[in-house]
Amino acid sequence: MSWLRRRRRSARVVLLDPAGRVLLFRGESTADSVEGPSWYLPGGGILPFESVEAAARRELREETGIRDMTLGPVIGQRADVSFTFRGRRVVQDEWYVAGRVPTPHMGTGRHGDGERRAVAAHRWWTRDELSAGDRHVVPPEIVGLVHRAAAWALADAGVVREVELPDL
Repeated sequence: MSWLRRRRRSARVVLLDPAGRVLLFRGESTADSVEGPSWYLPGGGILPFESVEAAARRELREETGIRDMTLGPVIGQRADVSFTFRGRRVVQDEWYVAGRVPTPHMGTGRHGDGERRAVAAHRWWTRDELSAGDRHVVPPEIVGLVHRAAAWALADAGVVREVELPDL
């Protein structure tokens, strides 16, 4: 196993379905210095000269096959995220983008760039399930990000409601 470090920029999508559940993938690699499988947000590396939104849209299409989506603003970011992927130690800075889909149906993504091997499973999670904390989910501030994405989705849909957003 090579422990060569490389640094990259990454766009991750806090993608909500109509029920307000968030899509997470389960991978077998090590994340955030915790051994074993982790659940994580879809997304990946930002190509040179690509915007965060363009990378989020491209990665979501590649990983899920979902094309019918609405992307919102960047709702958070995190620096120095460290994990092992394909035998390499990766350090990246992540931007989290709010998104929503009209249906939880997954398309035929994960072709061509190794995603099929990297993703062991996918699942739509409720906020209560995420808050239970019985599984390893990254980033650690996932519940706050889901609250921010839900507030954006409500506002974007024209629903006026006071929402208290937790600090990240």
